[in-house]
Amino acid sequence: LGRVSAGMPLYAEENIEGYIYTDLNGGAEYFALRVSGDSMNSARISDGDLIVARRQDTVEQGEIAVVIVGDDEATIKRFYQTDTVVTLMPQSTNPAHKPQIYNLDETHITVIGKVVKVEFMI
Repeated sequence: LGRVSAGMPLYAEENIEGYIYTDLNGGAEYFALRVSGDSMNSARISDGDLIVARRQDTVEQGEIAVVIVGDDEATIKRFYQTDTVVTLMPQSTNPAHKPQIYNLDETHITVIGKVVKVEFMI
């Protein structure tokens, strides 16, 4: 379905690049995104890799999720939530990447999937 930022959230646009085969099943819906950026490289998710996510609207604390920030900006990060705050935590060797903290009273956050597989680029 296109690209997702592994850095600051970028405009999320459904833009089908193609299709891949997956051996994942169980009645769930899956989608794949090409990663752009290095904010998750310590989690072995690097620029250019292809992630496969299971479509779901919740994740457990600390799981890696594809998240829409606001109305149309997508990113991939470790997800943490309290009652009123969401923290999107990078996992990177690049010190420029900092936690992104959002007050849910001010910013709408939507989980669209949990990352379940990474196809590494060679």
